[in-house]
Amino acid sequence: MKKRVLLLSNGYGEDSFAALILEELLKCAENEKLVLLVDIIPLVGEGKAFENLCSRFPERVRLLHISPPLPYGGVYLGNPVNRCFRLFADLFSGGLKNILTVAHLVRSSSATYNLIFGVGDVLPLLLGFLFGRKRMHLFACAHTDLLRMKKRPYERLGRFTACLLRHGTAQVYTRDAPTALWFQKLGIKATFLGFVGPKMGEPSPQRRYLLFLPGHREDWRRNFLFLAQVIVLTGQALNSFVPHFVFPLERTLAEIENAFIQAGGKRCTSSSFLLGGHCVSFSRGDYFSRLQEAALVVGFAGTALEHAAFWGIPCIEPYLEGNIQANPDFLFRRQHLLLREALTPGGTTPEETAEILGTVLGDLPNFQRRAQEFSLKTWGGKSDGAKNIACDLLNTLRNLPEYQDRAPVWGGFHSGTQ
Repeated sequence: MKKRVLLLSNGYGEDSFAALILEELLKCAENEKLVLLVDIIPLVGEGKAFENLCSRFPERVRLLHISPPLPYGGVYLGNPVNRCFRLFADLFSGGLKNILTVAHLVRSSSATYNLIFGVGDVLPLLLGFLFGRKRMHLFACAHTDLLRMKKRPYERLGRFTACLLRHGTAQVYTRDAPTALWFQKLGIKATFLGFVGPKMGEPSPQRRYLLFLPGHREDWRRNFLFLAQVIVLTGQALNSFVPHFVFPLERTLAEIENAFIQAGGKRCTSSSFLLGGHCVSFSRGDYFSRLQEAALVVGFAGTALEHAAFWGIPCIEPYLEGNIQANPDFLFRRQHLLLREALTPGGTTPEETAEILGTVLGDLPNFQRRAQEFSLKTWGGKSDGAKNIACDLLNTLRNLPEYQDRAPVWGGFHSGTQ
């Protein structure tokens, strides 16, 4: 028996959610002796989060398309003028052609897929429903009850999006328990099956790593230099800890080394530099494995901080006016509401952020306790979301007819907008 799935992901942070679910789905299919073929289309970015799966399952998983680099990476935050400017900048820098290419790919091959699975917000839902002509299964990342302040039915969602979720999906998986209840009251078939995060043991009680995240987007170097200054200015408060930068796979070793040199760093080893008297190590693409030893996460990030919050690891997020993602609008209208007691807003300067970091480190057990309490209240300790969603998808696939073998020859992929 063969089944084919099309995976549409918003990109970047959503790709990390999607990769976790897809890995579990492939394992479940293998255990059930079901031949599962998966095409992946990240709507923004190069799909680096899927590279490991593509190499591990070359006959079953392929990256069907990657998008060109966009100035703002599909992130449109701030006042209306800024949002419009960013949207048009992305559209005219390849974004419009990219979306049309994706729409064509989905439309031309939709009949060969048994199921379309979306991860993200309304964009993958629209593409799958309108061009794939199927009611989708969607892991809804963009909308959560935590963002509502007045608890109005359509607050932070909108009637149009609610209508799409109600009529364009066969099943919606939510990122937390309160959101599933909210969606159900709106007539949306929604369920919370657990937090979608990495598998890891309980964080070590002796964890001493401080993880610093410069982010994925084009302003990563500016963010890195900011965080490097924070480390230097924090001084002796860091002596009991191990500062460590985690870069995304998109960053090359040459880029990372040049950034450290630009920050005034002096090489210690092949994977560390001396900054302000501290030996600061770095790695690429291994954020999940580093979390188990993390006492605190500091950085310009979105989804990565949510993973930390689930494990009761407190976070600090600086913010800068004009930053692509970590700007005041994102931090205070979204991120601070989403992570609440687990997140401490940083400053807008390295000096402010270093002072905040020193304060948090001076009372770290209390910040960790608050983060753990928030996690329990929001996710209830339910940590197998990726596996549970995968099992639910597999149950659905079992009851669907085999696909008609009209797909393009397996192997190869579309790159960019070619």
